[in-house]
Amino acid sequence: MLMESLKKTADVPWRALGISGSLLVGLQTPKSDIDPVVYGSENCCKVHAALKSIVKDDNSRFRPYTQGDLRKLFEFRSKDTHMSFENFVKTEARKVLQGKFMEKDYFIRFVKDWAEMDEKYGEIRYKNCGYAKIRATVEDDSESIFTPCRYKVKNVTIIEGPKPQPILEIASFRGRFCEQARKDEVVITQGKIEHVMDSKRGLEYFRILLGNKPSDYMALA
Repeated sequence: MLMESLKKTADVPWRALGISGSLLVGLQTPKSDIDPVVYGSENCCKVHAALKSIVKDDNSRFRPYTQGDLRKLFEFRSKDTHMSFENFVKTEARKVLQGKFMEKDYFIRFVKDWAEMDEKYGEIRYKNCGYAKIRATVEDDSESIFTPCRYKVKNVTIIEGPKPQPILEIASFRGRFCEQARKDEVVITQGKIEHVMDSKRGLEYFRILLGNKPSDYMALA
């Protein structure tokens, strides 16, 4: 029913929708959450826009997390969520990729199509350069809904750790860091520093990669 609702409300084809998690491998239980996948940038944007609307509709089967739901989520992530509950709520309460459908938890993952990927193996190389905590302003959040998610940043101040320059990006392959911040917001971020060498475009810069350690986080300043 969730997939049918997404298809109808967002007007996307069935080929744009998939499923992951326990349902994919037949290990679901009555308590399992639902993990849909949407493929293709255009389809993802349609679904994201539709979700923004339907979670506000009191008659919808979709609803955002309540304060109580967020408290449970915070406790579930407590071993690898290094921020206060207040900061946690600031970011999680406004996310539309997660919530409840007919009182079951869902998390929707947005993935670009293979045809949209213009990168070949070996064209971009990444080198581990240590661990750092930074303060930065989000310059572009247009890739924040996808997995992997990316945030272009500016006005970077290194609070702790090595001081490579320039740090231009915050990235993660983990869904929990999607929709974490919006354009012009200031964030405090802690994670692995990577040196990015893009031979195709002739670019060389640094980024913060989140998700490798329990201490990795991204919070509003």
